Amino acid sequence: MRKIQRFADACWEGFTLQHVSEKEVVTPYVVFFILTFIFELFLALLFISSVFIFGSFGYQPNFLYYLSGVILMLMLLMTVPLLMTTIKGNKTIIMAKK
Repeated sequence: MRKIQRFADACWEGFTLQHVSEKEVVTPYVVFFILTFIFELFLALLFISSVFIFGSFGYQPNFLYYLSGVILMLMLLMTVPLLMTTIKGNKTIIMAKK
């Protein structure tokens, strides 16, 4: 169990760039996560609007449609804390000027 916990901690440290101090690496990474978050919000908007459209026409989507909605929510729930932690942990690097 400890190995899994250490692996999860190492993954989190890698995802949040805790041991990286180069602005050339951190800034594009943060921009990528911001764009990822915007794209996930767009997908969530499409998913919600399709639920209403399907309901108005009486169409019942299959299980995979609802599974994709759950996966999208899990992605959103993972992206937000990752983005917040990365920005908070590397704020001095991101704001530094050359």
